[in-house]
Amino acid sequence: MAARRAYRDIKGARRQAGFTLVELLVAMTLLAFLSVSLFGGLRFGARSWEAVVDSSAERDDIASTQTFLRDQLAQLMLPGPGRLGDFNEDGSLNGGPEQVEFIAPWLSALSLGGVYRFTLWHEDIDNGRLMLRWRPAEADPDALEELGDLAGQRILLDGVAEFGLSYYGAAEEDAEPEWLDQWENPDAPPRLVRVRLAFAEAGRVWPVFIVAPKF
Repeated sequence: MAARRAYRDIKGARRQAGFTLVELLVAMTLLAFLSVSLFGGLRFGARSWEAVVDSSAERDDIASTQTFLRDQLAQLMLPGPGRLGDFNEDGSLNGGPEQVEFIAPWLSALSLGGVYRFTLWHEDIDNGRLMLRWRPAEADPDALEELGDLAGQRILLDGVAEFGLSYYGAAEEDAEPEWLDQWENPDAPPRLVRVRLAFAEAGRVWPVFIVAPKF
């Protein structure tokens, strides 16, 4: 009995002394598996977050572009004395299927008011991009460098694979209104302007965009 009791005491003392080598190896193996799983989860979460941020930024760019175009095209300046003045040689809007030039006020431009001539077009560079050019309507196109930031151009959207413009209205006074790829009526702007656009990258969507100039 005394021998058994002594054996149990020795065995219990060994257990209290610490883990065996096998137990340590098992614990380290489990810890390694947990670390790999946690690291993989963190990487997946980081990539998912980056994708969400990039997608949100792209949607914001599209929404901002549509808001700007809607605001400006809706404010086309009407032709006539005291309205467009001497810089209305081509009317308030002159457009084709891939480029449109129009005259409208830009009250938010550099905190300065004024009437500007805008040009919107598609440039087939770097998967395509939507471009905007602006200058004061009365400015000399050959002396734009003197205007500083009042005249310039910028990229509105990149990755634009397809771009098209169309105009709804009557090409002549007695004609029936219809959708046209060209608008060259200096006496009146079109009733509607439609901008069609498609991106090179799958998943980016340009919502249907049709604006009615308020004249």
